[in-house]
Amino acid sequence: MLTHVNFWSGVGMQKYMRRRGTSLTAAAAAAVITFTGASAEAQTATEGTTASVEPLGLVDVRDLPTPRERTQVRVIRRPLARFPEPAVKPLASSDAALGAADAVEPTSEAAANLIESFEGISASGIEPPDPHIAVGPSDVLLATNAALRVYSKSGSPLSGLIDPSSFFLVPPQFEIQSDPKVLYDARSGRFFAVWIAFDQQANVGAWFVAVSTSSSANGTYFVYQVTENGNLPDYPGLGVCNDKLVITANDFRLQGGFTFVYNGAVAVALNKSQLTAGATTSFNRFGNIQLSGGAGQAFTIQPVHSLTGTNTCNMVSLRGNNGVQLYKINGLPPSATLTTVSTVPALPTPVSTPPDAVQQGTSIRIDTLDTRLLDATLRGVNGGSIWTASTTGCRFSGSSTTFACINVVEIANVSTTPTLRQQIVFGASGSYSYIPALRTDSSNNMTVVFGRSSSSEFPSARYTSRLNSAPLGVLESSKLLVSGSAPYTGTRWGDYFGAALGPDNRSIWIYGEYKRTGSGFWQTFVGQTQVP
Repeated sequence: MLTHVNFWSGVGMQKYMRRRGTSLTAAAAAAVITFTGASAEAQTATEGTTASVEPLGLVDVRDLPTPRERTQVRVIRRPLARFPEPAVKPLASSDAALGAADAVEPTSEAAANLIESFEGISASGIEPPDPHIAVGPSDVLLATNAALRVYSKSGSPLSGLIDPSSFFLVPPQFEIQSDPKVLYDARSGRFFAVWIAFDQQANVGAWFVAVSTSSSANGTYFVYQVTENGNLPDYPGLGVCNDKLVITANDFRLQGGFTFVYNGAVAVALNKSQLTAGATTSFNRFGNIQLSGGAGQAFTIQPVHSLTGTNTCNMVSLRGNNGVQLYKINGLPPSATLTTVSTVPALPTPVSTPPDAVQQGTSIRIDTLDTRLLDATLRGVNGGSIWTASTTGCRFSGSSTTFACINVVEIANVSTTPTLRQQIVFGASGSYSYIPALRTDSSNNMTVVFGRSSSSEFPSARYTSRLNSAPLGVLESSKLLVSGSAPYTGTRWGDYFGAALGPDNRSIWIYGEYKRTGSGFWQTFVGQTQVP
């Protein structure tokens, strides 16, 4: 059994060492680490470097240890940004940010019903949680930075709390660890999970990839390590198509002391059939991925979870503040190729930096992150339809105040010439909505979960949906997933929520974060939704 290692919570730009029972002020944190923009020495684009990886071993979640109390924790406070960010985001009391959009929440009933709900993984002192979810035929896999756990579909725990370092077989020299992502792939009948880590002394980063040996989450997993030499692979993505699993990250190079420099977005396509067999697995690595037309480096590329059969693994990234860049990975590793699509659908409403969110009961604000794309999924309708989402600054009619809203985008015709089908900037007047995650059912009805708070609302989780038959640009009024009952006074919220399609192809499971009384930290909550 591997020794438990120091744990990095979240994905962040602001990293520092914290001992249990102590804290570090923002000023002190700023003195520890320096952030710089994209380096002129960033590596040139790679035309699909070919390699293979052996499995590290086999783990059984029923035999793994529970997370231990950590006496020393290295914390990634928020996702690493490509360029230095302002020390303070725009406040809601200031004028609307450039490009902030008018938004509105309708008053009609939400299309999806909540048919099951239960408490998820609880906080253990690790911030932020980064909650993510995958749903198979018989059970549900939840993942946070604190632990993983398997549940029945009625919310009964089927496993104990699972230590992430032990689950992913992370060697003890990797002192930085965080950012779980999980999914269930119906075509292979397997759960997949990814986790990032960084060995600061050796200057070596890695993705750790786990794949179940059956359609149950409560069993054994093959584990692989995909090494990223000289880089910390921050904010990982996880996507799948017929024959490939795709993992992504923002590469950051350690540059003396504890300074990280952006080194480009990276994607790795792995041979899915070899992964599921626990065999030596071929992969292609695509480094320092560029935007089309010589527009520079991409940042935060989200691989798409393909819910319709296709041998093309699609990926999306925000292009500036008003476009969505599409990428395609074709071919079977070790012979996969990456294509950067030249047609870039434009967003009629440019995104803008969302202000940190006001919450009831405290002057401390919730960090709403930035405008990066947070999630992506594909259906074979409308010529191939990709839904993706982010957070953006917004305003409401009659007010110049900037709030945070969710930004939901559908790109159609992705198999030929991609076009924007709809963009929806959504929120409630006087409230802050943030960190969305979404999925579609077999009829292309979409459900999105997000966080919300205001001066009269504690941090809560809500959801809304869009019927495929509804007029374009319309989301239904949101419904409460779980109501917060106390302010959040910790250091970090997020960095993402989770959504997953159920094996019935109708229900969308959602997983979010909220704050309740009786704990100084976060709590998570699961819901199963379904359009009637």
